[in-house]
Amino acid sequence: MVVPESSAPETLPPLVSAVIVSLNCRTELERCLDALARSTVLDRLEVLVVDAGSRDGSAEVDAGRPWVQVIRMPMYFGKTRARNIGTRTARADLILFLDPRVEPAPDCVAKLAAALEEQPGATAAFPVFHDPDGHAVDCAFRLPDSAQLRRASLELEPLPRAPLSGDAAEGVEDWAVAVRKSFLGGMNYLNEKRFSEYWALLDVWRRIRGAGKRIVCVTGAAAVLHPPLPPVAAREELAADAVAGAASYLAKHEGFFAALLFRIQCFFAALLSFRLSLAWNILQGRRLDPTQ
Repeated sequence: MVVPESSAPETLPPLVSAVIVSLNCRTELERCLDALARSTVLDRLEVLVVDAGSRDGSAEVDAGRPWVQVIRMPMYFGKTRARNIGTRTARADLILFLDPRVEPAPDCVAKLAAALEEQPGATAAFPVFHDPDGHAVDCAFRLPDSAQLRRASLELEPLPRAPLSGDAAEGVEDWAVAVRKSFLGGMNYLNEKRFSEYWALLDVWRRIRGAGKRIVCVTGAAAVLHPPLPPVAAREELAADAVAGAASYLAKHEGFFAALLFRIQCFFAALLSFRLSLAWNILQGRRLDPTQ
């Protein structure tokens, strides 16, 4: 009698792929990973850390965490390229863009995934945020006009907050947001040619709205947002990158002349406030990604 060979148990694909971009933030990153380790769906969670040339040991966080995969980059090219690398590597149908300073509750990932599974018209989902003291932190906004984009880019300030329309938002901060990979793939992922550090997801939110889909707030999902990380570059470099990204966003959605006017207005605003380095960087169209 021949006994058939036993086959290996079938391994289910991940339900969610968390993509975390890190740069010299080991303490915050390990706190974030420790929170994910308590996830109720850890066995269906793929965790991808895209490290952009850290020198503080952030790229070694997979030691002792076999469920974490670190993708090591030689230097920082901006969040857009790093997120694309993580997204293209991801095996799940849902991508969770996660900031290292966010500490998701144990059931947060599961509830975001469930919301998107139950609502075919929703393309993205985000949790409710609180600071470490328990105070609510607003993260939703309306798609901005050029004046709001100009102020946010030049001053590196958040876009004006807006109340939800029911459970949906026009746009949301990128602290922790789950997006269908099929939608990102349909737009050829985030646009590295147009965006480096800022506004790539704003472009996604605009595309979601144009497709008649929704970005939903999952009120049962919660996450703690810790204080901001140190800046990844000098302030004027970041502001110039934000201006360049905002101009690209306007060029794509409102036309060449809207983008040109925006650049001119930002240039003179920088000049009149004696931010000469910023004005020069705007004139050059400088971005954080040196290859673009």
